[in-house]
Amino acid sequence: MLHSNDEELLTDESFINFCLDQNRADKIKWTEFIKNHPSEAARLDELRTIILLTRRGIENIELKNQIAALKRKIDQSEENTVIQSTPIFKKHRLQWIMAAASLLLIAGAAIFYRISHRAQPQTRLLSYVTQPAEKRSITLPDGSTVKLNADSKLFMEPSFGENDRKVRLEGEAFFEVAHDPAKPFRVETPQMEIKVLGTVFNVKAYKGDDLAEASLVSGSIELSLKNEHKTITLHPNEKYVLHAIPPVTTARVAASSPTKKTAKEGILPVMIDKIDASIIEVSWTKDKLAFVDEPFGEVLKRLERWYGIRIVLEDPSLADNLYTGSFRKESVEDVLSALQFSKPFQYRRQDQIITIFK
Repeated sequence: MLHSNDEELLTDESFINFCLDQNRADKIKWTEFIKNHPSEAARLDELRTIILLTRRGIENIELKNQIAALKRKIDQSEENTVIQSTPIFKKHRLQWIMAAASLLLIAGAAIFYRISHRAQPQTRLLSYVTQPAEKRSITLPDGSTVKLNADSKLFMEPSFGENDRKVRLEGEAFFEVAHDPAKPFRVETPQMEIKVLGTVFNVKAYKGDDLAEASLVSGSIELSLKNEHKTITLHPNEKYVLHAIPPVTTARVAASSPTKKTAKEGILPVMIDKIDASIIEVSWTKDKLAFVDEPFGEVLKRLERWYGIRIVLEDPSLADNLYTGSFRKESVEDVLSALQFSKPFQYRRQDQIITIFK
């Protein structure tokens, strides 16, 4: 999969899709490659940054061919300068030179980034990643434990625990934090920052989800909401729910489509499963998929992550129907069949893609 040199990799369409988050299959493929080849992670991270910095130029996989063609034209123009000095030639020559300057600017930015970063080595963040349908337990250097839900990422500095204890979360995680009054534990998400001393809590902050929430099991946590500039304290068996920024709508009408903002926001009690009196918000840590009065669009996102499949919702009118369910080892077909009894819908499966329709 990996090319022998950086230039080939920078024009690899699959790698570009991974860097720009444009194709789910390429994202899964390269994430798995990095997981299995950690020695390549630093190199790929540098190349990904270059692609992001020069997105408009590098995103075109024909860039190398354009540069070569441009060079040939400039070389030819140099040979014919004496015999072709008409205004028309000068106009075209100026266009070539301007185009060359633009391409050189792109290349120069990439080269400057590579040289400056190699001259000044920077600390790499430690990262823990789970794929769809995968969970992972982590013990941090301070003795705290974290359980990552499917399709989640946790980042921290290599110096974690020396001067502070801060992590960044994308996705969902259950934390059991070791008590240390001198070094508060902090969890940062796109919507909020959570500060604790020693406690047990759950944070859900998936990119593209309509809702983000923090649920407290024991102890206390302090939430700082980034967009509202206010601080909130939670007590045991409370959660805070807020609407995240809606994702940009794409041509694909799927499980990732935003639902209407019908859910309550603010401080709410955690939900209790009537069957076994467990807390719904952390039931996933016990390998139980549970939800109460949850919009169908959000339920489908859960199923995508839980089973590692893709679900396409053909009829957006179904997205806001509310469903309640509790499942342990059932297949995705069993779950969907059970939900059909509540509010009817149809589905078909082809390989790893399930399509929902009326």
